[in-house]
Amino acid sequence: MSRIESTLFVPKSVEAVFAFLNQRESHLSFIPRMIELTQTSPGAFGQVGATSKGMLNYFGLRIPVQYEIIENVTNQGLAMKGAMPYVDFKDGYILSQREHGTEITFWLDLAPFGFAKLLTPFAGLIGKVHAWETLRNLKREINK
Repeated sequence: MSRIESTLFVPKSVEAVFAFLNQRESHLSFIPRMIELTQTSPGAFGQVGATSKGMLNYFGLRIPVQYEIIENVTNQGLAMKGAMPYVDFKDGYILSQREHGTEITFWLDLAPFGFAKLLTPFAGLIGKVHAWETLRNLKREINK
């Protein structure tokens, strides 16, 4: 599946945005439908190799999700890979300093497998909605 990208601008410094993204509590507050997120490895949440497990709630259906940080470039971006039942994914945030704040590009690659491959034609729409919700929530939380 092709990459989905969506971008937004926030009136915060790139350093403040990066610091926000490096906190487990931040992700719990802005990832759509995330009801639990627990770090499962020692050390800092945002360090490469750090792992977490979470729980999503879609209309009462609880879906477990696993994460691993795969890239962390100070004040430039953060990326992770993850797995849910029948869907592997990679996603991340690319940060660009602008004159009065930071441009955040959220990207997402979905890789359905098993019976979920039948839903591939809808994966693009699902991914676009997820990207929009993620950035909407991120903007709300980072501007608090």
